[in-house]
Amino acid sequence: STSRNEVATVKNYIYQHYEEDVNLEMLAEKVYLSSGYLSFIFKKETGEGLAQFIRKFRLEKAKELLNQGEKVYKVANQVGYQDLDYFNMKFKKYFNALPSDFHKDNNK
Repeated sequence: STSRNEVATVKNYIYQHYEEDVNLEMLAEKVYLSSGYLSFIFKKETGEGLAQFIRKFRLEKAKELLNQGEKVYKVANQVGYQDLDYFNMKFKKYFNALPSDFHKDNNK
């Protein structure tokens, strides 16, 4: 269906531009839909909201970079978080561990 193509396009854009300021309105413009309709079809196709999808992808990418030995502050910037405290809070909520704890635990 057309909505599947648009959701796939949005997901691919997120995968390639996750470090940038990616938001619903901008993504809706990219696929020529209203933000409300994109939000609706995205949730219908993926089972999760767009903001949740972006946050999850960014945090999983952060985990991957931390596993490679990257510094926490660099990882935060690389995955689109300008505020380190906010990044730490979101990371802890998602993984139940701070990035620094995760970094140390996986790079001894």
